[in-house]
Amino acid sequence: MSEKVAIRELFGLEQMMTIFPLYSQVSHLSEGAVRERLSAMLAQNNYRCIAAYVDERMVGLSGFWTGTQLWCGKYVEADHVVVDSKLRSRGIGGKLMAWIEAEGERTECAVIRITMALGRERTHQFYARNGYFDDGLLMVKALSRGAAQFPEYVSQRA
Repeated sequence: MSEKVAIRELFGLEQMMTIFPLYSQVSHLSEGAVRERLSAMLAQNNYRCIAAYVDERMVGLSGFWTGTQLWCGKYVEADHVVVDSKLRSRGIGGKLMAWIEAEGERTECAVIRITMALGRERTHQFYARNGYFDDGLLMVKALSRGAAQFPEYVSQRA
């Protein structure tokens, strides 16, 4: 990409809500639902958000979490890496991930991880090219509150 990409952290709900137009390229959630979920995520005190800009135009974004688990100790996990559909394959996603990786190093995390849906071969290839390994399988089951939103995760067992 010939333009200079700048990565900046977004602070507080109102700054984070500036992701909504770009996030809408990959999500059906309403602005109100995004606001509600971001508010809940921020209340957990371990969620942060960054955005990639060319000049002042947002061209990419990612949230990320930090936490601690028995198997790995402290970790950082990227959440919803999104690049403008017209600008994919130009290095923006790599710059977002490099920023998160550097922050993980700075905050003494042992691993970085990302979860992605099956069937997203280009996404899988991107992460493999950037040094990520398949190391598990995420199993999902919709609970009663999520059954309508996630019918693919409702058990068909009688």
